[in-house]
Amino acid sequence: MSVRELAVRAPIAIDIESDLGPPRRTALSLDEIEQLLAGLPRIPSNATISANLSVVRWLAEPRQIINILERLLADPSSISRIAARSYHHVNHFDKLVLVDSECPSDYRLTLHLWDPPYSEQELNEELIHDHRFSFWSHILCGNLVSENYSVATNGNVYRQYQYIPEERDALNFYRFMGEACLATSGIVRRNAGESYFLSHDRIHRVWLPRKDLVCTLVLRGPRASNHSNVYNTVYPNQNFGLTPIMFSAQQLRVKLACLVDKLASGT
Repeated sequence: MSVRELAVRAPIAIDIESDLGPPRRTALSLDEIEQLLAGLPRIPSNATISANLSVVRWLAEPRQIINILERLLADPSSISRIAARSYHHVNHFDKLVLVDSECPSDYRLTLHLWDPPYSEQELNEELIHDHRFSFWSHILCGNLVSENYSVATNGNVYRQYQYIPEERDALNFYRFMGEACLATSGIVRRNAGESYFLSHDRIHRVWLPRKDLVCTLVLRGPRASNHSNVYNTVYPNQNFGLTPIMFSAQQLRVKLACLVDKLASGT
């Protein structure tokens, strides 16, 4: 299914001349994007994977994403709304939540920013995990390096936790599950301009960049599990929580403005 077909099926009409159509004269609003995402297929299939890759590529087309971000920067109410649900993730990247209906069966659109420098301690943390959802991602700038893992009886021993953010009020949303053995199963390097799909059950970690900013546009699919699994040797062997601190509107504005400059320069 092409992006054009998805746009026709969505609750709004998006003028798309081709899968990566020409730059729009008027940037998409958050409401338009949310309605476009509402029309995406929910049934997991190869056709869904292909169709959603086309969508995320189209949204991430350089002139398109720059227009979207510039429109956001000119809208104080949108900035405040996005800042209230955006934060620095425990895995050392900034999660900027552009669109989120808060319904588990809906899609969500986020920006993920890894902004070095990082300390040696941060660089050496395992930060191995899977996800509660499958997702589609486009690398806007920088190079993203991931290391994949699989469960193996002869692997390295890690502490395993179930991450359940809905239990945040109980302050123990990292639930200790005992030990697990994992072995590395390959390293994947992706460059700016590449798009990919990642299944929710893929165990991996992202290597923190040492020098250059890395930013991805992430289309999160409907929730496939009520928890994700986290593996490392750093967290304590007990239940606990790590409460994120949301960004202020000014902090978000600075981050988005810097990203727009980066994308506009093409570096």
